Amino acid sequence: MDVIKDLEEFINTQSLRVRQKVRNKAIKKAETNLIYNGTRQEDLSPEDWEHIVAEEEKALWESYKKYPLWALIAFGFWLP
Repeated sequence: MDVIKDLEEFINTQSLRVRQKVRNKAIKKAETNLIYNGTRQEDLSPEDWEHIVAEEEKALWESYKKYPLWALIAFGFWLP
């Protein structure tokens, strides 16, 4: 549970703008995965869709936390 708490603290220290950018990227990745799997978003319940996006978002945050230099570079290109 310490890892989850640590990740939550990392996310909470980020600005709202950065968190929204990560959320948008997670949505795009989730949509891409649905296309690869041959599933339509309309076929999923809202709860299932929310769960899929949350998993993608968590994976993105974990990768940014694991590789902070790359995350800073990525955020630099995202933010004007």
